[in-house]
Amino acid sequence: MKSAQPRAPTSSSGSPASVTSDLLLTQNLLTNVIHACDVLFGITAIALAIFGTWLFVAGDARLATVIALWLMPLVNIVWSALTRRSNRVTSDLLRALMCLPITAFLYIAEVGVLEKMWIPALLMSVGVTLSLGLSSRSALLPCLAAVGYAGTLFGASSVHLGAVDFEAITDAFGLGLTGCVLSIVSNKLGRTLDEARRQRDAALEQQNRAEAVTLELTQRSRELTTAIDSLHSEMEFRTQIELELRQAQKLESVGRLAAGVAHEINTPVQFVSDSLHFVRDGMTDLFGVINKLETTDDTDLPYLVEHMPKALDRALDGLDRVATIVRSMKEFAHPDAKEMADTDLNRAVESTLIMARNEYKYVAELETELGELPPVRCHVGELNQAVLNIVVNAAHAIGDVVQGTSARGRIRVRTYREGDEVVISIMDTGAGIPDYTRDYIFDPFFTTKEVGRGTGQGLAIARSVIVDKHHGRLEFETAVGQGTTFFIRLAIDGGQHASSAEAA
Repeated sequence: MKSAQPRAPTSSSGSPASVTSDLLLTQNLLTNVIHACDVLFGITAIALAIFGTWLFVAGDARLATVIALWLMPLVNIVWSALTRRSNRVTSDLLRALMCLPITAFLYIAEVGVLEKMWIPALLMSVGVTLSLGLSSRSALLPCLAAVGYAGTLFGASSVHLGAVDFEAITDAFGLGLTGCVLSIVSNKLGRTLDEARRQRDAALEQQNRAEAVTLELTQRSRELTTAIDSLHSEMEFRTQIELELRQAQKLESVGRLAAGVAHEINTPVQFVSDSLHFVRDGMTDLFGVINKLETTDDTDLPYLVEHMPKALDRALDGLDRVATIVRSMKEFAHPDAKEMADTDLNRAVESTLIMARNEYKYVAELETELGELPPVRCHVGELNQAVLNIVVNAAHAIGDVVQGTSARGRIRVRTYREGDEVVISIMDTGAGIPDYTRDYIFDPFFTTKEVGRGTGQGLAIARSVIVDKHHGRLEFETAVGQGTTFFIRLAIDGGQHASSAEAA
């Protein structure tokens, strides 16, 4: 089976393409903000350098001041290019240290317009604190950088003037405070962006896992559908095999009983033939006497008169027995209809016992007690097969007990009604069922008979017919050394109540 193909990215909200795009935006936003600050401060530094150059041309600034002003953007640009792939925090600290002397010089180098030039120091302090606040995990480091810049300017001013200058104190305090505030704000912003990035990472990971689970579920669903289809086909095949097995068992039973039926038919046919020969010979003599109108000394007319009716009665009785056997075999072998039909259960049992007579007549006496029963809705052909299998098993069980003796056992078949059910009980005086086999006697192919005598299908098919097809019950009572009684219980209405309950 082919695996489900991954879905193509779409532009809809929540799709993989949308999540990836949002993730990249979040990842780049922090870097873009830092770069924007660098560009802004760089432009401001260049503008300040241009202003200083203009003052130099006008004679209001020294060359050293102009050079220092141009070093500020130059150092930032070159250093940013060289450390683009380096650790941002380390790079910013080193850049701050490199620019610190320049800013200190610019703060004390001029008088007049450029006196106390705190703007470069402010730019560097703000730039470093913003960059460190956004990129670092703590606000302490950028605060220390801002305080360091403020302290350096105050120190440079005090050394330059040889005294403490109140204006320098104010500049240092304002620069340090501004730097600390920006450090806290930028650090909060950096953490927020970093948390957003982590959440987006987690969302993307969950999305990927969900897609993987969906693909796996889709594949499992297809496999399950295929398995269900295969199971359905297998069940249909098994049902067909079971039907064929029942038919084969029925044909096997008919074939096994054919020899016995032939023997049963042969006996009445034989005495019918003998009786008819006797009648034919007697009629020849009788017609001879009549035709010749002679005395009857050569014939035994009284004997003929006495025994010819008896011979004819024997012939008729034999023909009746042949007809009964043939009719029973016809009813037994008749194929079942698809639907259940109302059946005279006693007649069906009698026909089955006639068919099985050759199996039990040498080892057991048959007793029947057929009670008054209403028509029972059933598949009579399959029910006949079940009864036959149990009776044959009973005959075999008795045969094992009386083998090698002149003793005979007993098979007793009863039918009676219990409420909404009819019961067929089949009792034998065999050896009973041992404890260790009682749980397996209805299993297919389980048999305790020798090879060639039993297939292990008789009771299995009987249970399938009675329990599965007729929603009845097949039970037994047994005692080792005394015998076994099987009980077939069927609903008179054909198990319609049981079927309705199962359907509900």
